[in-house]
Amino acid sequence: MTASTQMQSVDAIAELARIWKRYEGDPEGAVRAITETASKALKTARASVWLLAEDASEMTCVDLYDAGEQRHSSGVVLKAVDFPAYFAAMLEEETIAAEDAHTDARTSEFSASYLTPLGIGSMLDAPIRTGLRLVGVLCHEHIGGPRVWGLGERKDAAFLASLASLTLELKNRAMREALLAATLESTGEGILASDDTRVLAFNQRFLDMWKLDAKSMRSFEGVRSYIAARTSLSGLVSQANEAFAGEAGETIDVLELDDGRVFERSSRPQLMGKQVVGRVWSFRDITAQRRAEAALRASEAKMRDLAIRDGLTGLFNRRHVLELLDDAIARALVVGERVSVGLVDLDHFKKINDELGHLVGDAVLRDFGQQLSARFRASDHVGRYGGEEFLVVLRGANTAAALRIFEELRTGFRTREYGELPRYTFSVGVAELGMDGADATELLARADVRLYEAKRLGRDRTVGR
Repeated sequence: MTASTQMQSVDAIAELARIWKRYEGDPEGAVRAITETASKALKTARASVWLLAEDASEMTCVDLYDAGEQRHSSGVVLKAVDFPAYFAAMLEEETIAAEDAHTDARTSEFSASYLTPLGIGSMLDAPIRTGLRLVGVLCHEHIGGPRVWGLGERKDAAFLASLASLTLELKNRAMREALLAATLESTGEGILASDDTRVLAFNQRFLDMWKLDAKSMRSFEGVRSYIAARTSLSGLVSQANEAFAGEAGETIDVLELDDGRVFERSSRPQLMGKQVVGRVWSFRDITAQRRAEAALRASEAKMRDLAIRDGLTGLFNRRHVLELLDDAIARALVVGERVSVGLVDLDHFKKINDELGHLVGDAVLRDFGQQLSARFRASDHVGRYGGEEFLVVLRGANTAAALRIFEELRTGFRTREYGELPRYTFSVGVAELGMDGADATELLARADVRLYEAKRLGRDRTVGR
């Protein structure tokens, strides 16, 4: 069963608990509600309740719900003499999970007369007991091919069968309240029911999730204030107060607690006619899910970063900085923004590698990448162009501005602290969009010519138009 299907199952059962009071004194309506809930919770086309005769000679359908036609029917009788294998299996009082009902020895007797005409491929029958006596079954019929019935589905079927059993035994108000309590405790969600002034019902899961005890539930105002105070998102406090007061419609939101946990909260109004008389709250702990999602997003972000970053310097790699240059040019042509590029090369870098080794050379490259990153704006783009060459894309800057920035950086290298690194210098060739070229290829070619000129003139200098 998928997580989505599990949630639908829990929602269907919780909804039955919410509306259960309307079936007081109406056991037939309660049985119909159970078959509809069974069909919805387990995603089956048909669900039915069958009662066993005292002598186990036959079984009568008291309600069959057809989800496709949204119709209830009853009255079909199955005789033990006609289906001995099924009756024998049923009397074992164990759940019958026939994944392929046509071949399963317990249900294959139905194949020709019942399963094939209706297109049923799989059955899940849960025993209904009162006290120690088997009184019937809650049957789920899957239209189509074979189906694997998961552990969660079997548990849901067993719970609904026990609910059907309690329905048959309802004699007084105390038993009906016990049924509601059993339903509330069946779900993994924390459930709280309230009107405008009182806590009407809650389950143990609610207490556990919110770290409360039963005594603290005496004061509705105290519970409301406690929950509001524990949520770290202040905007939800007013929502919580509003929903507790019964003024909002059905809502689903997320509460971030001050202890790091994350709950998904759904809130449904309890209606009497068209009047809201209370609310049923359900809280689901989605902390693990949110953490997994955050880890996945972080992993995806890291993978994206690895794809665009140079592994040594941490700057953009050649491919990505060229893409950013193309984007900057395209934007500039639309909005009239200036764009300049600086092609930067470390002077005598081969000598550093040959005399001091490649580890020192790598350290120099990393250091220079850090110096460039620290000097330029977030709107500029700095990348490793290749080897000891770097490319800087300056948005909103003309040649004069670019030359000034590079000169300030270059002269600053004369007085900076190098630590254990050797002193080094760099040369720059600058070109401006429009003045020196109309596209990236022309700009880079012009910047490269000026970088070569800087080298020819003695290095450790910046050359522009």
